[in-house]
Amino acid sequence: MFVRKKEKSSDVSKAKNSAIAFLARREYSKQELYQKLFLRYTKEASLEALSYCISNNYQSDLRYSQMLCRHTVNQFYGPLRLLRDAKIKGISSSLIQSFIDETDWDEIAKNFLLKKYTKEELSDYEQSQKVLAALARRGFSNSSCIRAFGLAKESVDVS
Repeated sequence: MFVRKKEKSSDVSKAKNSAIAFLARREYSKQELYQKLFLRYTKEASLEALSYCISNNYQSDLRYSQMLCRHTVNQFYGPLRLLRDAKIKGISSSLIQSFIDETDWDEIAKNFLLKKYTKEELSDYEQSQKVLAALARRGFSNSSCIRAFGLAKESVDVS
C-alpha cells in the first residue's frame, strides 16, 4: 500500500485560522503551536500565523507557563518535573523561576503523601523507602522528599 504524502499548504489565512482554532481549545507554547501548524502548512505560513497570534495576544508563553505551573501543583508534581516539562514545551526557565521560588514544595509533597499513603505505610521503614522514591519520581528534590516525609508523619501521628 502506497500512501501519497500530502503537500503542505502555503495559505497564510488558513494557517491563521487553524492557529486560532487550536488556541480556542487550549493554551499552547510558541514551540507547540508552530509544530502543530508545521504539520499542515509551510514554514513561512506557519511562522506568519504564529507571529499573528503573538502580536494579537492570542498566544502567550507567559499565560502558558502559568497554566503549566497550576497544572503541576494540582497534580502534586515537583519543581524538577515542572522545569523538565517547561523545557520540553519550549518555555524558558526564567518564566517559571519566580513561581518555583514562591511555592512551598514541601507542603505539596506532604499533601501528596497524605492523599496516597496510609498511616501504616508512612510508619513502616521498608515502605518509607518506596514512599521517598515515589516523591523523587514526581520531581521533588531529595531534601524536599525527606522534609515532606517528616511533615506527613507528624500530621498522621497527631491525628
